[in-house]
Amino acid sequence: MFSTSGFEGASLRHIADRAGVMHQLVVYHFKTKDALWRAVIASILGDTEAQLAAWRERTQGESPAGALRTMVQAFVLFTARRPEFHRIATYEGRADNERIGWLIETYMRPYFEFSTGVIRAAQTNGAARSGDPGQLHYALIGLVTQSFVFAHEYRAMTDLDPFDPAEIERVANLACDFLGIPAPPPGGS
Repeated sequence: MFSTSGFEGASLRHIADRAGVMHQLVVYHFKTKDALWRAVIASILGDTEAQLAAWRERTQGESPAGALRTMVQAFVLFTARRPEFHRIATYEGRADNERIGWLIETYMRPYFEFSTGVIRAAQTNGAARSGDPGQLHYALIGLVTQSFVFAHEYRAMTDLDPFDPAEIERVANLACDFLGIPAPPPGGS
């Protein structure tokens, strides 16, 4: 409900009805809508530090272009699996409030710093397009998320299923092309 109606449009009563549980049970466990919203975000994003450590480990030893390609592919897969996060972030990003501040500091800033670091390393190595890494980070988010966030419109307009594995791969390749990442050598990164 937070991804389809936003925080303001969702109520604990409607959430409970949709989940098929008693309203009192939701209130008992979460106390407030804000606490439930934060629990939803935590369930989507999980342990940020562990995820970033896994990304760093997967990209360790790769060329800067390979590391950037790996990061892009991981981001595309996350987005295909959890498009509701980007819908929620879109709702929250429209206003300066405590929730967006918490979301930025708890989850988004660590990913931003990782992403821009990988982009910057690839740029330094001549393996990514020039430009401000922060702007490229947000351009990448826009390019990757739209087909998943607007899946119904995307299907109607393109006759493509954004969640089809081949289409997910095409989105990842498009994102890599946008960033100017050279294609990997056959059998390599």
